[in-house]
Amino acid sequence: MNLQLILKRAVMGALLMVPALCMAWGAVAANADSGTHTSTGYGSASEAEQAAVKGCEKMGLPCYVLIEAANGGAFVVYVGKDGYHAAYARNPSEANNLAKVGCRKNYKGCELRTAAWDEGAVWLAVANSDGGSWVRYNITDPEEAQKQAMADCKGKSSAPNTCAIVGNDAHKGHVAIAASERAKLSYISVATGREAAAAGAMKGCAELPGKPDDCKVTQQVSNDESLPTPNAMKALAAQAEKNRAARLRVKSSAPVKTARTTSRTTEQYTCETTCTNASCVSRFGDGRIVRWTAQMKHDGFKWALDTSNCGR
Repeated sequence: MNLQLILKRAVMGALLMVPALCMAWGAVAANADSGTHTSTGYGSASEAEQAAVKGCEKMGLPCYVLIEAANGGAFVVYVGKDGYHAAYARNPSEANNLAKVGCRKNYKGCELRTAAWDEGAVWLAVANSDGGSWVRYNITDPEEAQKQAMADCKGKSSAPNTCAIVGNDAHKGHVAIAASERAKLSYISVATGREAAAAGAMKGCAELPGKPDDCKVTQQVSNDESLPTPNAMKALAAQAEKNRAARLRVKSSAPVKTARTTSRTTEQYTCETTCTNASCVSRFGDGRIVRWTAQMKHDGFKWALDTSNCGR
C-alpha cells in the first residue's frame, strides 16, 4: 500500500536524507553439550548476544557467545568432539567453508550443527512539515526510525510544530518526491517498491492544485533491500537440521553412563553415580542413596558436568 502526503508549504522543498550507520545484528551462543541458539535481526550486538544466550540457556546449561556480526548473511557452526567453530560471511558457501576448516583444524569428528540466515531488515521513516521534510533510513528498529526523523524535523524545520510522520509509521521500502516548478509544490510517496514510490509521487504531483504538467521526480531514497535466503543457505540449514535430529536419536537411545568416583574428606567413601543430564543419583556402599544436581565446571578448555563429589 502506498502512503502519500502533499507538502503544504508554498515552495518546493528538498527531502533531506540521513542514512543510518547501523544494520541488523545477529549472534550465535553455545553450551557445553554442543547445543546452539542463533538470534538475528537485532539493533545492536549486545541485544543479539543477550537473545542468543537466553535462547541457548533454555536448554538447561550455561551458554556463551560464539560469534556476532551485522549487515545480513550466513551464520554457520560446526561441532567437533571437543569444541565448536563458528563463522559468518555474506556468502553461505564461504561461511560454511570457514566454519568447517576452522573446526577440523582444532577438533576431530566435526559436523555441521547450525546454519542460520540473517536478512538484515531495516526501516525508513519520513517526517514532513510546512518547512521541509526529513527521512531517516537503514534503521534496524521502526520506532527508532520515526524518532530520529522527527528529531531532525523538529530541530531543523522552520515550522517544527507542523512536523508529522508520513503515514504515521515506519516503512521497509522506498520514498520518492516529485516536484512542480510551476506550482512550487511537491508530493511525497512512500511505497514498498522503488518504481511504485516514483509512480505514486508523479501521480500525486500531477493532481496538485492547478494540475501541473511539469512534474518530475527530484529525489528518491531506499532502504537497503533485505537479503533473501539463498538456495545454498537453505541446503545448509536442511543438513544442519538433519544432523541435529540424528544426534538427538543417538543421544536418546544411548544407555545412561555411570560415573564411579572416589573422594576423600575426613573419611574415605566410594559411590556409584548415575546422571541423566544434570540430575544425578549416588549410591554408597552402606546403602545410602543421594539424589542431587550436578553443577557445570570449566576445566580450562570447556564446560562439563562435575560428578566427582557424589553429591556431598
